[in-house]
Amino acid sequence: MSVHLWVAPAAAGKTAYVLELVRAGARGLGSTPRVVVPTHLQVRAWRRRLAEAGGAIGVRVLTFDGLYAECLNAAGEAY
Repeated sequence: MSVHLWVAPAAAGKTAYVLELVRAGARGLGSTPRVVVPTHLQVRAWRRRLAEAGGAIGVRVLTFDGLYAECLNAAGEAY
């Protein structure tokens, strides 16, 4: 699994670019793309933008808290 951090000025098209990468990664259900954003408000906004772009099955949009919970669950550890 690779991790990418996209950094650019505001309104440079980061979200639109990552949205298309995530949709492409989810095609064929071969992987589970995860998008980590800072707040629950941004989770809702990201999910809305994903739906408006045509949606994608299997995409996980979550905060860092959700990401580390998924990692601990996958490792069989309690938090």
